[in-house]
Amino acid sequence: MNTVRIAIIDDDADERKTLQASFERLAQESGSAIVIIEFAGTDDFLDGYDRSFDLICMDIDMPGTDGMSAAQRLRQMDADVPLVFVTNMAQMAIHGYAVHALDFILKPINYYSFSIKMRGILALIGNRRRKSLVFPTTDGFLRISSDNLYYVEVRGHHLSFHTTQGVIRQRDSLRNWEAKLEGLPFERCNNSYLVNLKQVTAVAKDSVQVGCDWLPISRTKKKPFMNALTEYMGGTSV
Repeated sequence: MNTVRIAIIDDDADERKTLQASFERLAQESGSAIVIIEFAGTDDFLDGYDRSFDLICMDIDMPGTDGMSAAQRLRQMDADVPLVFVTNMAQMAIHGYAVHALDFILKPINYYSFSIKMRGILALIGNRRRKSLVFPTTDGFLRISSDNLYYVEVRGHHLSFHTTQGVIRQRDSLRNWEAKLEGLPFERCNNSYLVNLKQVTAVAKDSVQVGCDWLPISRTKKKPFMNALTEYMGGTSV
């Protein structure tokens, strides 16, 4: 399970405590792993910003550099990090599109609405994750993104990695690669195939299309596979 690093920026210590408690409750309920880093002001946050955060939760009405101005500076340093405004200034939060904010949460925090929004956001963060995979070749190595891996196939003691750049073969175990890809959206559709859910294009009865290939879904793996696929696509488990 990958740990989600969350920055909370708010000048009110009680508000930071309330938001942290909400995240801790959500983590306990969902089985997620989170680390919260608190900042009492935007300048401290921005001056030490190191692109290590998976999510930023920021108030708008703060002394010094306000949240909206801080978000504009943040986007100059990091155009992609998910940003959520947690504020009582709904009239300002609706302008968050200008800094590509994912959403806003109104104070005082209602845990029910908070949990619904944050479950979706944490799922989005997990879906965006990728790893760099390195494969040895006869004359060097090949590096590809996990996004470009369609699926892994096992035959005996050998694996075939079906990628956008062709098929790579090496001696290894599928269990070993499940561990290497932990935290990414990969799921077994049967005992022989580990599928990248990002690359699934269709499901028909007991088969799943991954890239140009149709792979069988076994009876024992169907429910966990379909649950993982549904969760990845943003729905609820079936």
